[in-house]
Amino acid sequence: MDLVEKFDAKGASGAAYHVEVYQTPIENLADAFPGPKTYRLADGRALNPHSEDKLRIVQTGEKIYRV
Repeated sequence: MDLVEKFDAKGASGAAYHVEVYQTPIENLADAFPGPKTYRLADGRALNPHSEDKLRIVQTGEKIYRV
């Protein structure tokens, strides 16, 4: 799994978060293709993406937004 992006986000409460986006390449005999992305907070908590700019923290259900 490769780290492909980092960005800051804020919750409705105003709390700041650091988001990391990981991607695992899908390899076949000839090529490698980008695989699915995994979104996590810098502290390791999982995120469910709703769009490129809106995510939800799995553990708490809090919605966060890219800033």
